[in-house]
Amino acid sequence: MTRPRGSVAAGPPSLDGARRSEILQIASGLFAASGYTRTSLKDVADACGILPGSLYHHFDSKQAIATELLERYYTELDEIGSRWANDPPPGPDAPTSDRVVALGIAIAECAVRHGAALHLAAYEPHAGASPDLMGLARRKPEAVTAAMQRILDDAAARGDLVERVDPTLLTHQLVETMLHVGLGRLHKDGSPARTATLLCSMVLYGVAKRPPADRALNRSAAMGAASATIAQWSATRDDDFDERRAGLRAVARAEFARRGYEATTIRDIAAAAGMGTGTVYRLVEGKEALLASIMNAFYTRLSSGYEAVAAAPATAIEKLDALTWLNVNARERFSEEFEIQQAWFRSYPPETNTLSDSLKERTLIIRDIVAAGFDGDEIRTAHIPGQDVSLDDVTPCVRDLIWVPPSVVGRTTTRGVFTHARATVLRGALAPAAR
Repeated sequence: MTRPRGSVAAGPPSLDGARRSEILQIASGLFAASGYTRTSLKDVADACGILPGSLYHHFDSKQAIATELLERYYTELDEIGSRWANDPPPGPDAPTSDRVVALGIAIAECAVRHGAALHLAAYEPHAGASPDLMGLARRKPEAVTAAMQRILDDAAARGDLVERVDPTLLTHQLVETMLHVGLGRLHKDGSPARTATLLCSMVLYGVAKRPPADRALNRSAAMGAASATIAQWSATRDDDFDERRAGLRAVARAEFARRGYEATTIRDIAAAAGMGTGTVYRLVEGKEALLASIMNAFYTRLSSGYEAVAAAPATAIEKLDALTWLNVNARERFSEEFEIQQAWFRSYPPETNTLSDSLKERTLIIRDIVAAGFDGDEIRTAHIPGQDVSLDDVTPCVRDLIWVPPSVVGRTTTRGVFTHARATVLRGALAPAAR
């Protein structure tokens, strides 16, 4: 790929290259901490201790910096994929678990090193970004996905996977889960290698020590609470007593999902709602307040489902199973909210925005369930050979795994996604003879 126009500078190549790398590293930290949208070129120059004019000597725009960050990220991912294709460590004769974990660690460590680029790829730049930048941000991690697919196809041919596990779904589940480690939401206190090992092992061996049969899980009180919540979602439109504000929120939800948050103006929303802009401003303070209102309503409904499942008279494994069913259905029922969430996270990284409070509340619910599973000897803890794992290690991993990645969701039905989650996260993808 050609380098962005204006990004090649004069001067000694070694010094210039070192300075470019320093700028990229500083910009990467700013993008990861504050969000790409909210970080200006002046912010980057100030953090580098130089004038904006000097920064233009190396990069002619913020998009040029973002483009090079993405190029470096995908170059390293491609190198990992190529290395595993040509001379895969620890070798083709190694156990499937060792091969999966080794590639998973390589992907996770790359994701952590390129956190800002991963953030751009996960949430995409706003609609005003250049076609080159948008194309890069939307690029799929094809090389590492192909490498993981080869390992799992080989495992399936050798009988190392249980029959009910689809190797392609498992491939996308593992790759996206490993990349998610680099987003820095819940795993920032652990090393990428340790986190990747734990996540891969949980998928391969399962969380449950003694997994119940599907029939028992389907009849659990926790599943009943989850199903009742899902039915309530379908029956309830908006809890706002003010019908005009509820109607405005419904219109804004559709416009944000269709146009993108950044590209949608209050005037657009007013026109779609058949209101004047003055009326809209009397109902809401502004676009950001409207976005927060939409997302808070969504998170409140989701959290109420978590609370209902947690309160049910059920085992820890039954509750985790029910939460997975709740999450799978939430992706379908609140598809617009998930689209809008992408825009929110573009501007405010997940660990810094105010909506992360809701995520923390749900994580505490999961923590309590996992703790009960530890106490009841329901949850497998020996996921890393020779190492003890704690409640703080397992909780964020469980939280990630019961949210099945979007790349898996888009490849099968809602029931198919849930069946796959049960077969992997709950019971483990490896056949007994391969464990």
